Amino acid sequence: RGHTVVWHNQVPAWLTSGNYGAPQLSTILQGHITAVMGHYAGQVYAWDVVNEAFNDDGTMRDTIWYDQPGIGFAGGGTQYIERALNWAHAADPSAKLSLNDYN
Repeated sequence: RGHTVVWHNQVPAWLTSGNYGAPQLSTILQGHITAVMGHYAGQVYAWDVVNEAFNDDGTMRDTIWYDQPGIGFAGGGTQYIERALNWAHAADPSAKLSLNDYN
């Protein structure tokens, strides 16, 4: 099982300190998912694609992906999760995909 492709707790400094707009972040996220999952395509039976997207109270976690209009629609959207799952499926169509959370 692959764990995890998109996680707020493991984002490189160049990404969080950069001044990227939603289209650029979308491209970066798609490229990351495609590279990692494409490399292991057919070798990993299941992936935790998005990890810990929710706070303990059930609200969406404030992350670089969620905060960007056009990716996460801050304040109420989950488009980045939907896109991540779609990109993951494209990268490894036979793998089982999940949204992982601890609570």
